[in-house]
Amino acid sequence: MSATNRGSERRPNDYYATPAWCVRALLKTVQLPGGRWLEPAAGDGAIIRAVLERRRDVSFAACDIDETHRPSLENAGAALIRIDDFVRLERYEPVPVIPYYQVVITNPPFSQSLEFAEAALRRAPVVVMLLRLNWLASQKRNWFLLDNPPSVYVLPRRPSFTDDGKTDATDYAWFVWGMGAPTVQVIDSEVCR
Repeated sequence: MSATNRGSERRPNDYYATPAWCVRALLKTVQLPGGRWLEPAAGDGAIIRAVLERRRDVSFAACDIDETHRPSLENAGAALIRIDDFVRLERYEPVPVIPYYQVVITNPPFSQSLEFAEAALRRAPVVVMLLRLNWLASQKRNWFLLDNPPSVYVLPRRPSFTDDGKTDATDYAWFVWGMGAPTVQVIDSEVCR
């Protein structure tokens, strides 16, 4: 998907499955806590599958807006599945006093990425989001980033979110909140295998 929308139409609900190598690189670089994790834009469960291939100390809840993804989420290993709009749901359901999840991890729809970040930070002490690196440079998100500075783990190559393996002209990084003092790190390309 071109970041500038040239030569391609956007997929419904901004659905672009996360390549497993991106998740493996994150897990080898950042020591995330075990426990209950939430994937609030789960799609077909790509992130869930990639995490559960490497971690036995995690159980997943999944939320996605598309009912057709339910069978894939069940096969991916999600213990709890909710078909709903996470951002809308977050506005209407009370936030627990003690976070129910230890980690929220997602590749959110870019058009709602700020709303996903805000909602996720109310649901878990650790939030991990795969975002365009230029997410840092936005007047709209400036106040949020000043109040909530993330650690940024830059991927050493551009992921392909399409079936044809093509990448776009945008660099990506894992943005991590809640894991200590903010840092910027380039992920070693050797861990991406």
